[in-house]
Amino acid sequence: MLNENAQKLFGDFIKQSRDYLSSPGIMAALELDKLCMQLYPIVARRLGDLALSNSIRDFGRSLPRKQPEELQALFDDILSQAQSARLAPADD
Repeated sequence: MLNENAQKLFGDFIKQSRDYLSSPGIMAALELDKLCMQLYPIVARRLGDLALSNSIRDFGRSLPRKQPEELQALFDDILSQAQSARLAPADD
């Protein structure tokens, strides 16, 4: 489990990712990438989950180069990994 600030960052990541996937844009991509760059090292250090950490980093780096379907698949994979790590609730 992450501390409250890191948990909030992950919640922000989920919200911004969903917003970006429904309405992509350059500024949204820059903000989401910045959030990913803050979040992925925290996940690696505090959870020790390198697979999830790398997925978050790769998601941010893929904006806006990948097609929406590819980003959605990567986001879904991140949510699945986060649920397994008990970082995200099962309904997210």
